[in-house]
Amino acid sequence: MTSEINRRELVQLLAGAAFALQLPAAEPGAPLFFTKDEFALLDKLTDLIIPTDEHSPGAHDAGVAPFIDRMTAEAFLAEEKETWRRGLQSINALSQTTNGAPFLQATEAQQIALLQKISKNEEHGETPQEKFWGQLKQTTAFAYYTSKIGIHEEMNYKGNVLIREFVGYDAT
Repeated sequence: MTSEINRRELVQLLAGAAFALQLPAAEPGAPLFFTKDEFALLDKLTDLIIPTDEHSPGAHDAGVAPFIDRMTAEAFLAEEKETWRRGLQSINALSQTTNGAPFLQATEAQQIALLQKISKNEEHGETPQEKFWGQLKQTTAFAYYTSKIGIHEEMNYKGNVLIREFVGYDAT
């Protein structure tokens, strides 16, 4: 009895293995790393940092929270991932202590007051919230200003275009 497999049997075997190993598809639009509640909090925080105004859309429309979610999901070190999770938890804990409700259930005035409180010492970040605030603000700005909305609508970047006359400052 020979144990050789012909090409047809090999293809069938590999196709069956691939089908068996196929992971269920994620819910469309679902966060990759964060829970739905964490993602909602992240989205609200980023939109409070860069809100929509009369000039351009804000962080929500620019997809800043999905960018941070993907970046965090793809992070190599577990500590990089957990820093984000602990930071969001610390914001909720502070809101619970300060406002008697998680951040998303607080009023917008309470939310803004809380963010103003933790941003006062963002340079030296002593508390977990202050440290997280610096990380969140820096990442939000990076994600926003490298997005299509941030570059083209906020900054009015035109790309490589010929400028026939320099309209800037003359230092002579």
